[in-house]
Amino acid sequence: MMKVALSLLIFLSYLNISAQESTLKRIKNLYYKANTDDYQSHIVNLNTMRAAIGLQTTKINFYYDSEQANPEESSYILDYHLVKIVVSYNVAASMDYRIEYLFDENENLVFYFRKAEGMWENSTLRYYLDKNELIKVDSKSINELGESVGYTSLKNFKQADINIIKQYIEKSKKYLAFFNQMIEIESFDK
Repeated sequence: MMKVALSLLIFLSYLNISAQESTLKRIKNLYYKANTDDYQSHIVNLNTMRAAIGLQTTKINFYYDSEQANPEESSYILDYHLVKIVVSYNVAASMDYRIEYLFDENENLVFYFRKAEGMWENSTLRYYLDKNELIKVDSKSINELGESVGYTSLKNFKQADINIIKQYIEKSKKYLAFFNQMIEIESFDK
């Protein structure tokens, strides 16, 4: 009986690992497609003068695809699908940040990337998600001694990573709502 239970546990673990690998491969394919296909985009540029920092610039690229919603009714009514958002900003001349949000076909966040370069920090962070659940973390940074440090995890995530990705899932929903408003606003005077 114990051998059967152990065999079943090993088999279920294998299925879980196999499913996770399949999901990670699907996310990587979505990311590759998002970076190689010629998507439409809306770009928002923000320039803000901050006290004691100076000019802070933010550029937000919304990459999306569209198709006819109901070709029999009208060729002008479109459905939009947000694929990826890239946010780039600086803190004066000392720090540059790049953040990417990747969405699946249902516009659920499946990948989050953050890169910081500059005077105070040099790091990259990658979160992979499935159904709003963290499935992989990959974190790398350069410490004060110039040494590369980091970690990769496929389970038993740090509570800090779980808390951070929850925040970015909520931010991705706000970006998605803003994107939908931009699509609506674009048609106001047409």
